[in-house]
Amino acid sequence: MATEVEIGRALAAVAATLNDQKLEHFDTSRVQDIVTEALGGEQLLSVDDGGGLHDLAGTRVGVVRRTPSGEWITERQNETAERADAAIPREPEHTGLKGLLAKLKG
Repeated sequence: MATEVEIGRALAAVAATLNDQKLEHFDTSRVQDIVTEALGGEQLLSVDDGGGLHDLAGTRVGVVRRTPSGEWITERQNETAERADAAIPREPEHTGLKGLLAKLKG
């Protein structure tokens, strides 16, 4: 079970790394690597495709998201909230004209 300090360390590492590297899109495996590395190589937290961080019991303890201005931020979650164990849905893939414009911008 991850401690409050470990959760805070993992969230801070994710925000700092994603912003330093100026990543445009959320990459679940990359964020999982950052979290695991921040916890000394132990996978005490798992990352879902929507940016949720879950403890070993499956409870969502944090979230990673990107602001409209492009900054990556992390937030602690209320572990006792109803449905705290639910995965955060991933943003839908852009298709059609929006998808083409997103690819051109990236």
